[in-house]
Amino acid sequence: MDVFGMKTDKQFVNALEDIIRERGAPTRLLSDHAQNLRSARVLDILRALCIGEWSSEPHRQHQNTMERRYQTAKRLTNLAMDRSGCPESCWLLCLQYICVVLNCTACQSLNWQIPLTVLLGTTVDVSPLLRFHWYQPVFYTVDDASFPSESPEALGYFVGISTHCGHAMTFKVLTVDTNKVILRSQVRPADDPLRPNLRLTDL
Repeated sequence: MDVFGMKTDKQFVNALEDIIRERGAPTRLLSDHAQNLRSARVLDILRALCIGEWSSEPHRQHQNTMERRYQTAKRLTNLAMDRSGCPESCWLLCLQYICVVLNCTACQSLNWQIPLTVLLGTTVDVSPLLRFHWYQPVFYTVDDASFPSESPEALGYFVGISTHCGHAMTFKVLTVDTNKVILRSQVRPADDPLRPNLRLTDL
């Protein structure tokens, strides 16, 4: 399961193309009868790649087997946000992180196999998932810090794993000072009592 942020329905076709580019063409496109999934451009892509199409009846979402998985993702996203106390503006980042976790977790409907292993045919490396928990406070390295007046680290929050930049242990960090998501590999827990940075925080 992958989640993409979209501001308009017209961006769905770009998300579909990204899925095909990164995961390969699916055998069938399941939908809830949404009109944006039946646009001429979407149908052209489905025809070109011989992708089947199926939609549930209007107002009968239970017919779509993917709906149950989506409900699970939403439930776990709410749980992670409640437990961490993260702001509601982080909902999309949290949903994407939860989907990454679900993709790497054994699934009963797949006979207790890991979804990404079934899809890609390779063993999934879960090491990045074990390093931090959702919205954990972290310190990340600042390359242009001024010595000695500034700390070579800055405070942020872990909000996901980078999949298209750096090595496997590259993470998404929400910065405290700018409230922007950056990608960094030199990251460590800020709540470790044995390795504090008292210039930045008194955690």
